[in-house]
Amino acid sequence: MDNPSSTMRKALVYTVDERERAIALFSAWKVATVAKPRDFDILICSFEPLAIPAHLSALGIRNVVFDLHDKISAENLPQIWLPLITYLRLWLPDALRLRYDRLLYLDADTYLVSPDLSHLFEVDLGPHALAAALDKMQWENPNRPILDFAAQGMNVRRYLNAGVCLFDVEGYNALNLLGQMLEIHRAGAKLQHHDQSLINLATKGHWAELSPRWNWQWTSRFPGLTERADPLLHHFGGAPKPWDAARRPTNFSGPIVEEYATFLSLEDSIHRFETNHYGGLRPSIPAQIKGLVDSALAYRHFRKLLKRHTDAFETRL
Repeated sequence: MDNPSSTMRKALVYTVDERERAIALFSAWKVATVAKPRDFDILICSFEPLAIPAHLSALGIRNVVFDLHDKISAENLPQIWLPLITYLRLWLPDALRLRYDRLLYLDADTYLVSPDLSHLFEVDLGPHALAAALDKMQWENPNRPILDFAAQGMNVRRYLNAGVCLFDVEGYNALNLLGQMLEIHRAGAKLQHHDQSLINLATKGHWAELSPRWNWQWTSRFPGLTERADPLLHHFGGAPKPWDAARRPTNFSGPIVEEYATFLSLEDSIHRFETNHYGGLRPSIPAQIKGLVDSALAYRHFRKLLKRHTDAFETRL
């Protein structure tokens, strides 16, 4: 890798290829302009060089290239819907061990709201090597059985969403979590969610739980509850996406949609997002009514979910 020039010991990292470059740059731009004060580097990590526009480089957003494509490819990790570059994040705590103490990984489809992101790097991890929020599969039922665990005969309940993941570099390497994940894969484990499954199977529920407000996964499903939750960071997992020009979905707030449209219009790759596989029609009236009913039914679970944390920086250990 090309060593970043700053002396900061914390870094926000994305792992993307050219296909998601523009989306990751938008997320990074939001971080660079919203997080204040900022005491961490912002790295767009890739296998091949990616162009960073000058106005974003000026904000401290840098591309770091890792010569790990062949090494990761040789592991034959599942890629049914996941590009190989996503797995790079599992190698970063080792690859960056001499440079950083903590790494905060974000999926490209994340949108920062809170200026306090610097404080998230410092949350208490207890004895654990990483922190993350519960996956939305368990938001309405924290004890919902998970196929990944059941298939391996594991009596584990907590299942993290890996779209926002804080790594303690020394702890991650001391536990050899990467080695454990690769052994799990080589043993033939069936992985429902690919790299996320590997992280969950290796940690076995031993991770620090972040407030769901730092990885809010209900933005499109329950927009009314989303407003009440006051998310600190949105995660637009699944479909639809707020940058989808073919739909311009009504279940995202107008400002978010317009910010994506304005930013991406400045990128040469804007055409990549105008007719993607998330395209479709606006939700029908019956679908909108169903959404309101579902929100009302989910409200009790919503309140319990938020009460799991007394404040935004408390972790459940």
